Amino acid sequence: MAALDRISIAAIGDTPADLAEQGGSAEAAGIDCVWTPELFRSSVTQATWLAAKTDKLNIGTGIAWAFTRSAFILAVSALDIDEMSGGRFRLGLGAGVRRLNETWHSVDYGKPAPHLRETIEATRLIMAKASSGEPIRYEGDYMDIDIKGWVRPHKPVRDRIPIYTAAMQEGMCRMAGDVADGLIAHPMCPPRWVDEVMLPNMETGLGRSGRQRSSIDFIPTVCCAIDDDEPRALDAARRTIAFYATVRTYKPLWEMHGFADAADAAGNAFRKGDLAAVPEQIPDEMVDAFTAAGPLDKVRARVTEAAERGDGVWLTPPTYFIPPEQIGEYQAKIIDSFGPA
Repeated sequence: MAALDRISIAAIGDTPADLAEQGGSAEAAGIDCVWTPELFRSSVTQATWLAAKTDKLNIGTGIAWAFTRSAFILAVSALDIDEMSGGRFRLGLGAGVRRLNETWHSVDYGKPAPHLRETIEATRLIMAKASSGEPIRYEGDYMDIDIKGWVRPHKPVRDRIPIYTAAMQEGMCRMAGDVADGLIAHPMCPPRWVDEVMLPNMETGLGRSGRQRSSIDFIPTVCCAIDDDEPRALDAARRTIAFYATVRTYKPLWEMHGFADAADAAGNAFRKGDLAAVPEQIPDEMVDAFTAAGPLDKVRARVTEAAERGDGVWLTPPTYFIPPEQIGEYQAKIIDSFGPA
């Protein structure tokens, strides 16, 4: 199946009714998977809700913070949702950023790539043995699990639930190649970054683990603002780039593409508290480098370029510092324009 026939979107909606309506629209349009984000709601509860409100649509957590739940809870939650959805669930896990893990959740962050690798391995082991009654033992630097005398009485609906991970930089891409069933690129990863950083390191991980390219489902992501009013689209996408420009983690992205100074200026304005000035530091050229904003033909060309590198493609509207109704407008246009049905 071609990548453009496997479109993923994020679950975006103010109310549970909005989420259910969007799930129905995505299912009717032939969208492959709706992924539930985690910040203002739990990705797990949203995924459960969407599973109950759809019949054929694949559902994934996109992305659940991996270190804020035990591997046991991750495993039984995934088994529950997969059972409730009839085998349509994908467990998407990510490290998140250090500050939120340590100050919001009071959990150990450590070295994120090896930590996430152990979380994936331990979660997969628990899922695999949950119905066997066998002892479950996993010992690593971050995980020390010893489960005895426990058996899950509910029969799984399939042998293996796929585990995806979000990644951007070298170490996490290698780790995904080592152990993940799928790799989801960050929305700020344009084709050059995918070609020079993500894919080579994913291949390194696959090679050192003795796996083939077919062992992993690679999904690049494009931030899309489909709008005949191109200045309006550029301004909406600019605000999402401005949000990420304030986070030092993404500095290598801006440097590779020649926009380090603009990102620094946006970050400095943010740290001074001049929020109105933050998006003003992001030039149109930077918006075009990192997003697809404008008329459908322009957006489609960028999405096609991304899809050539992946097994599917995730399309997301701008989501920061624009009105909710504008986010919903761009989300609806993604579904209408790219849904294979």
